[in-house]
Amino acid sequence: MAYGLPVEGSEGPFLGQQLSEVDTCDAGATVGDARKLLDSSDDTLVVVAEGGLAVGEVEGSMLDGHDDADRLLDVMDPVPTTVRPSVTVAALAEGGGGQRLVTTSDGRLLGVASVEPAEHDHEHDHDHDAYDRELADVMGAIEERFGEEAPSEADLRAFLHERLVAEGKSAEEADRFLDDLQSGEGG
Repeated sequence: MAYGLPVEGSEGPFLGQQLSEVDTCDAGATVGDARKLLDSSDDTLVVVAEGGLAVGEVEGSMLDGHDDADRLLDVMDPVPTTVRPSVTVAALAEGGGGQRLVTTSDGRLLGVASVEPAEHDHEHDHDHDAYDRELADVMGAIEERFGEEAPSEADLRAFLHERLVAEGKSAEEADRFLDDLQSGEGG
């Protein structure tokens, strides 16, 4: 699933099963190159490096005020938000839907998936309130632990891992949860 290969099962449909093409340009492109491509599609371009690695996104408005000879790498929005092809359509719909870039676990662009947002279910308002309280508790614990210092990603991960284990998750469950959260697959 992580590489966009066909899958079977009752949990889908998966984003990898409904990909659309997305306009791309090479990481060595200039602002002028991007303008030409955007004139024909009037959409967003995904900047890809060697091997199809998605390294950025650029919209037409981002090019305003830049010379055609400027490097696109200096203008683009780096490190675009992506999801894996194994994410279910329902999960993305529950997360607000929209259009998302779909990549392999190593960042290779597969395409784009568009999903309508799920209709609001008032029965889940209580779940969202509980989530908001839990998030506030976690953020408070992080602030208490690190104070004004900005923790490194490794320090933050270790802290969250310890907290999850203390709350009853196994070390493996905590690792899996943090991996999913980091890859964008966590709820």
